[in-house]
Amino acid sequence: MRDAVRSFGQLVMRRRGPIAVVLLLAGVLFAGLYRVADGIEKHSYNSGAVPPQTVQLTSGRQYEISVPGGRKALEKRGIAVTASQCSLTPDGSGTVPVTVTLISTDVRPTNALATFVSPISGRAHIDCGAWGAVYVDDSDDSGWDYSGQFIGLTKIFLTLGVALGLSALYARSARDDEEIERRIGFLGGDHEVGPGDSDDVLR
Repeated sequence: MRDAVRSFGQLVMRRRGPIAVVLLLAGVLFAGLYRVADGIEKHSYNSGAVPPQTVQLTSGRQYEISVPGGRKALEKRGIAVTASQCSLTPDGSGTVPVTVTLISTDVRPTNALATFVSPISGRAHIDCGAWGAVYVDDSDDSGWDYSGQFIGLTKIFLTLGVALGLSALYARSARDDEEIERRIGFLGGDHEVGPGDSDDVLR
């Protein structure tokens, strides 16, 4: 196993220039796929997304309530991020109050503001008053986060491609320097003046 890993590593180092190009092209491809997915998906972190009117929920399951920009975005609008009075309106039924739990400010900033446990199963509209239109990014029908996967792959491939590319350029520069030194040494050896060449020099 170690020999296989060593051989693979040596192959990568020998071919790092072409591999770097492939990695960079893959990074550009995933960046393009991210742009496409970001424009199609309807999560709070997708560009230009509009909150869905209703979301699919399951009774007893916990979900997150989010707004684009999260807590900081609401504070900029002058809205205090305190326990909001949220409610669910199931299709064809009356409004059902929901108890929400604010996410601690110690948690890394995200779009998520609070969590709630759904009291019903089915499709429902969620309203949180002053918070305005909200998202439930982890609802049962929210779909897979392809844009997040694509942006992650973009960063990985571009980082690896740049690192290998710089390594290849450094190795090439070192080889060029060695070649120049060899040529200088060769030319210097051919033109050295020895004791037997003194007459030729005077002439």
